[in-house]
Amino acid sequence: MATSSVSKQLQEELNENLFDNLVDFLQKSHPEFQKNSRDWGSQMKFREIPTAALILGVNVTDHDVILRSLTETLQNNVTPYVVSLQAKDCPDVKHFLQKFTSQLMDCCVDRHSKEVTSGKALKKTNYSMDSLCSWYSAVTQKADHKVTIKKRTASGHWRSPPVVLILKSMESFTSKVLQDFITISSQHLHEFPLILIFGIATSPVIIHRLLPHSVSSLLCVELFQSLSCEQHLTVVLDKLLLTPQFPFKLSKKALQVLTNIFLYHDFSIQSFIKGIK
Repeated sequence: MATSSVSKQLQEELNENLFDNLVDFLQKSHPEFQKNSRDWGSQMKFREIPTAALILGVNVTDHDVILRSLTETLQNNVTPYVVSLQAKDCPDVKHFLQKFTSQLMDCCVDRHSKEVTSGKALKKTNYSMDSLCSWYSAVTQKADHKVTIKKRTASGHWRSPPVVLILKSMESFTSKVLQDFITISSQHLHEFPLILIFGIATSPVIIHRLLPHSVSSLLCVELFQSLSCEQHLTVVLDKLLLTPQFPFKLSKKALQVLTNIFLYHDFSIQSFIKGIK
């Protein structure tokens, strides 16, 4: 078996438990949607947005791989509406909503639908939570009849599947952008079932550094921890290098060089595996 395929399978196994816990959290966050209830507001406590604080560690170069796999897992098990945003695309709340709206509407595919066509026109002219709520209501009400979802999953029978927004490297977002978006979103939870996932490289303390209490109190946060860089490396060494299936063995010096680069430079498992190749 090729090194790349083995390493990919290994990464999936390492993240499996983490992803299972996240899926469980998301599925329990909005149980009223599964009941086809439109009385969401009465079941939301104090307008709190369900939020997963995902501690990924400082190996930033590996974050994209993990979040891509997470997105696929969520689409297959929770909801087709999964969007990822980066700070560089969101200098202010206007651009934040623009990017969010664009990606969210792209989750729906129906080239012959007038509703989707009008939705694309909306993307060019109006970026607000009010317009997003109207769009979401229209799409979910007609999902069983006119709208084809990219991923038809177990969540497809939900009348109103939640919308998951992943923020890559939360530390990179400005405090004002986060505050504005969270405040606006909390006021629309009764009609727009949002769930946030904060990708965090450092510590969950960053949430309170970026958000004042008046805003962080609008979040219902649960902490999720990925394996540390050192734990990842140990598993890779045990299951990739120190096995009969591996076609060749590294010299002590070569292994030491790769390990030093990992520990003192980038903490990246992907870079370590590329170095082996």
